Formats: sequence, C-alpha cells, structure tokens
Amino acid sequence: MSQNTSPVPPGQTKKHYTNWHEAAVCAVQIELRDYADQLDYLTEYVLGKSHYRIDMLVIRKLSQQPIPKNIARIFKDYNLFEIKGLGSSLKIRSYYKAIGYAGILVDQMDHSDQCSALDISITFFSFHYPMRLMEHLVKERNLEVVKSSPGIYNINKETFSAQIIVTKELPPEENLYLRCLTDRLQDTDLINRLARDYEEHQDQDIYMRYMNQLTKANSKKKGASPMVCEGILNICGTSSKEIIERTKKEEEAYYLPKIDELTSSNAALVLSNELLTSQNDYLKDLLRQHNITFDLNAVPKPANGR
Repeated sequence: MSQNTSPVPPGQTKKHYTNWHEAAVCAVQIELRDYADQLDYLTEYVLGKSHYRIDMLVIRKLSQQPIPKNIARIFKDYNLFEIKGLGSSLKIRSYYKAIGYAGILVDQMDHSDQCSALDISITFFSFHYPMRLMEHLVKERNLEVVKSSPGIYNINKETFSAQIIVTKELPPEENLYLRCLTDRLQDTDLINRLARDYEEHQDQDIYMRYMNQLTKANSKKKGASPMVCEGILNICGTSSKEIIERTKKEEEAYYLPKIDELTSSNAALVLSNELLTSQNDYLKDLLRQHNITFDLNAVPKPANGR
C-alpha cells in the first residue's frame, strides 16, 4: 500500500490509496472458498534467494481433485498470479516477466526431478482488455488466444498453461467479488448481492480486508452517486469517517515499523561514518609524526630515479 507524503493543501483531505493487489488476492481466495482445503496461498512469494517476487502463488495440494471453478480450470500443481492495478494495463513486458518467473520456479523445484512446465500455470489479472498484448501474442508469437468463457482468455501453445482474466468482463453470478473490483461500482444489484454474501462472512479476515479496499476506492470517487457510495458503506456497517480512521490506523501499522527501521539504520550509518572519520584522522596524524605523506595523488619515485 502506497502513501502520499506530499503536503496536503489547506481545506483538503489527505488521499488514501486503494491496494488493488490485496483486494484481488482476497477476491481470489473468496471465489475459491469451496476448495479451500485443496489450496495453499502464498502472497508476495520470493523466488529463492533472488529479489524476484510473485504477486501470488497458489499451490494445489490435491492435484487429482478437479476444481471446476471458471478461474481455476487451468490450475496445475503450482499456479502463479500476476495482478495489475486498476489504472494499469497488462503490458507485454509484464507478460514475459511472469513467464520468466515461472521458468525460475521450475529451476527452483528441480531438486525433486518432478517439477516441469507441465506442473505450472500462470494467471494474469487485468481490469481492462489488453489489446496490444493480445495482438502481439497472435501476430508475432503465433499463439492461439481462445475465449474459454466470459472474461477468461486461454493462451494456447505457450510454454506454460496460461490465461488472461479481464475482471470487468466476468459474470457476477459466478465471480461476484472479482467482478466488483472497481472504483466505479454503480450497479445497485451488484451491491445488494455483495451485501447479502458479505453479511454471512463479515467476521472472516479476507472479507474484511477486501471490503476495506473496496469502500476506500468507491466512497470518495468523484462523480459517484452518493446513494451508491452510502450503499457500499452500509455493507460494512460503517461510515466515511470510520473508513478514514481505519485506513489511517492500517497505514500507521504498516509504515511506522519501516520508518523506525530506516531511522535505526540511518543512525548506525552515521555512527559508522563518525568512526571511520576518527580513524582516518588518527592515521593522518600518525603519518605526519613520521614525516610520511598522506597525499593520495603523490606518486613515489623509483629507486633508480627513472
């Protein structure tokens, strides 16, 4: 979650940003709740000792057990998720980055001599249809892009099983939480459906975190209907003021430890620098006492005078 650190003009409220990655991760787990005993979720998964990070890795524990859910039909043993934010488009470089990560994962699992490309799937989440990427895959890679169901596009002939999910095209009757991932939630029917389902699960963490991000995205959206915004807030049984307070606490809990860590690290660097300066001064003084130059640019003459 990012935070705006620039000064806030007088009379304006500080803007709180929506963490779409967290919302999408929660939505996937909610959509697959009927198969929770078959799946493990690892978010921000780091590949080995590298700095490469997968948005989400879903491990299938029971590979022989079918998962008929539309977003999981291509699932293998290891399933990578690349998630783009609401304002971002799934670009060609992001596509190949995830392909590369899948290759690293194969190498990482190679000690078992069982993991291969056949054991990995890649799911790309995009809020908008990625036209340029689709054209590239078809025209330049000669791959087949097949719309297997509304909002889901399978990439055939790729090294790994891959699919692109366009959330705004998903059917709400099957993918309610993914379909509602928007900052322009105007459909009262969707809101009512969401309210009814959320009421049954509001004590579960993934539902609360999802709804927190959704309310932040929609409660202050310019041009949004006040009635719709109020309806979203009512789902959580809260108000705009409570949302802002809760967001503030979340951001403080997230950022304050990082600030403390940076402050501590900076203090250690200052102390180290002071120590080095002191040692350097001592060495210079020692050299002066023995009439030895400490000019780094001074080049000693050879013994033969040449």
